[in-house]
Amino acid sequence: MKFLTSLATAFAISGIVSATILFAPVMTQAQERIAVGTLNGEPIWLDEIMAVAQTLPPEYREEGLANLYAQLVDEVANSRLAAAAGRESGLDRNDVVANAMELAASRVLAEAYFTDQVSEMITEESVQAAYDAFVADTGSRETVTAAHILVETEDEAKALIAQLNDGADFADLAREKSTGPSGPNGGELGSFGRGQMVPAFESAAFEMPVGGYSATPVQTQFGWHIIKVSDKSVTPAPTLDEMRDQLASNMSRQSFARVVETLRSGASVEVRPYDDVLTEAQSAADARQ
Repeated sequence: MKFLTSLATAFAISGIVSATILFAPVMTQAQERIAVGTLNGEPIWLDEIMAVAQTLPPEYREEGLANLYAQLVDEVANSRLAAAAGRESGLDRNDVVANAMELAASRVLAEAYFTDQVSEMITEESVQAAYDAFVADTGSRETVTAAHILVETEDEAKALIAQLNDGADFADLAREKSTGPSGPNGGELGSFGRGQMVPAFESAAFEMPVGGYSATPVQTQFGWHIIKVSDKSVTPAPTLDEMRDQLASNMSRQSFARVVETLRSGASVEVRPYDDVLTEAQSAADARQ
């Protein structure tokens, strides 16, 4: 199964493809062009109104296809009529218009190529493999339940550790000596995962065995800590169905990067200095005045 809906979502977020999340399921299920009406006897196609829908601001797209359907059909009809009139008037031979049409065609082709290449990489099997890797990586879901005593100097912290070694109660010392807001509660911090504490504190807490406390003080920008770990656990992984869209989205970005890297590997791209281009553009604008 190809996860085209998730691909569309990922591309929309990255700004590479202007895809419409709300309408994508309709498009991915359509194997043949579906007529939504006619203009002078010629079919107006579903994919045409979908293309217009993709250009709408998010607040309009949220209304859904049913509420926008008639307006979208009208927009396609109006656009066709205007394009035909433009060709009759020779506008398609205007250099500016012709260049814009060429750019638009190139963008459509590029987006189609990216979608085709990336969709080939995202299969049920590859999503399952990514999920299995996530489940196996328990470190990212590990939590620690800890308490701490925070003091201003290393010497104070060492003195408190010495008292703990002599049998002092950790919670009593925290209530008496800690300068942190958790002091009155015996230093209890509750449970936290990786990335929720400053790096030095996190590293010490996650490396400490359950029931242990700091053998040496831990310094952070807040002062000196004595940490005690009372519990460790691993949050259960979400199900594959719950993670499917997220996994496919992440894989889309990674696959897109690989496709771009492959394309760029045999290409030579030279970029002129911005100031030079700006000067030339300004000169051209002045000449037209």
